[in-house]
Amino acid sequence: MFAQTVPDSEIKKNITEIINPLQKLVQLEPKAFEYNTEKYKHLKLQHGKKFGFMSDNMWQVFPELVTTKHSSYIFGKNVYRDMKIKTIDQTSLIPVLVAAIKEQQAEIKELKKEVEELKAAKITVPN
Repeated sequence: MFAQTVPDSEIKKNITEIINPLQKLVQLEPKAFEYNTEKYKHLKLQHGKKFGFMSDNMWQVFPELVTTKHSSYIFGKNVYRDMKIKTIDQTSLIPVLVAAIKEQQAEIKELKKEVEELKAAKITVPN
């Protein structure tokens, strides 16, 4: 049996450039935090200091990266409670970061060119 190779361009649709990635990224507010592992033992959250984003802030900038996860847990004998937790798809931020770096590099290149032109103009102008 042979495996079929399917290109991204067939699997993915509505492909567009990421517009103003830097403008969006500067609106994010990265945070350091610890999970409340005592209160929410049933979630089996990781201990220690973490780095990330608050879902409310992420939703304001990239609403498509915030989803709601439903979870049930035992609250008592034969009693379950449901809860909703907002989660962030941080992996999907990587292409935005790359686009922002490319945007910055283009701006840096243009600024370097302008500086060189100003230096050259200053040298050739007689006093």
